[in-house]
Amino acid sequence: MTSAATLPDLGELLLPVLATVPIAMRPRVIATLERAAAERYRAWATACPDPRQTEGLRACALREEDIAARVEKIFPSQPGEQQLIVGVLPKVVEIYGAAIAARPVLEQYAFQAASERRGAALWRDLAASLPDAAREALDVCAVLEERSAEFLEGLVAAGPARG
Repeated sequence: MTSAATLPDLGELLLPVLATVPIAMRPRVIATLERAAAERYRAWATACPDPRQTEGLRACALREEDIAARVEKIFPSQPGEQQLIVGVLPKVVEIYGAAIAARPVLEQYAFQAASERRGAALWRDLAASLPDAAREALDVCAVLEERSAEFLEGLVAAGPARG
């Protein structure tokens, strides 16, 4: 298995795409990406032979949905946003897919875990410039990201699932 250090960095891969998004819209675009991550977790859960791991992956999906809902509440929709999201999302899905294509599932988990940790840092950085209630909500988002990262890292450390 490839070490986490040799896996690509999703944040770095997405920088060129996210740079095309106005700064005020980025949190909402990222919220949409959180929902896409929830679908990825559900797909992993469906393919997983271990019922406990399946349950944990579904819990990760729910956390992604929770993060998206919290972010959408803090950052109201902007005019033209949906059109922008529809234009950006396929590029992001393509970049993510290319980064994990043909990698074993444990490497995919490691890649996602690193992405979750990067997401936690992003929410904390963004929270620093916001009023208390919004800061607290984004701090919760960071914790949720870390819980998913910890779960995935546990799966990677445990090795291949046996079902």
